[in-house]
Amino acid sequence: MEKEDSSKIEIKTIKTHCYNCNHDTNQDILFHSSEIEPREILFRNDKGDDIKSVWEIVGNIWHLTKCRGCDKINFKHTLRSAPPFEKTDQVFYFPKRAIRPAPNWVINIPIKYVDILREVYIAVNEQLFTLALTGIRTLLDIYIVEKIGDSGNFKQKIKKLVENNIITSTKAQVLETTIDAGNASAHRGYKPDQETLFQVLSIVENLLESEIVDRAVKQIKQKTPQRGA
Repeated sequence: MEKEDSSKIEIKTIKTHCYNCNHDTNQDILFHSSEIEPREILFRNDKGDDIKSVWEIVGNIWHLTKCRGCDKINFKHTLRSAPPFEKTDQVFYFPKRAIRPAPNWVINIPIKYVDILREVYIAVNEQLFTLALTGIRTLLDIYIVEKIGDSGNFKQKIKKLVENNIITSTKAQVLETTIDAGNASAHRGYKPDQETLFQVLSIVENLLESEIVDRAVKQIKQKTPQRGA
């Protein structure tokens, strides 16, 4: 039996997200499969009672691919309902595509912040924005208590941070707004949109990164010889 010339086998490719390259790349398709099945959708009122149901046709499309740039393996699952087909696509990647990766400097912040910040980023990338904002509020509480102790409400604590020259009055206003957003999420059912959450997270990242800068400044001062009298 004549063997098939492997050099003549055409390898199909697609352009899709690579978790390692962190952008869309050309990838070889190692495995591809799809299926079509019915799915019931239940509509409920505000109390959670069923009011009606409808059926739709959904398609599941799977791609197992290998990145041509870094040789890493990626998995893509597309959930498509009909009609209107492609416009309804929900795409899931594994390893999961991060919408807001943690910055590299996180490993250099005090360890007491690392665990809660890690949970915040997990919630963000799972699009659990209410939980993420509540976690940010908790992290800020830990930060403030570490600096000035646990006495008074948040406004009083922020005022004390300014009086102790830990933060500026401008940053105090920003911090108060951030904490109020966190309180709204924890106590008033507020769910921020992605843009708002990212703005809040940027403020907290800036605050925590300044810890690294302040520590570096102290170390430089300690190593710098003093001027003679």
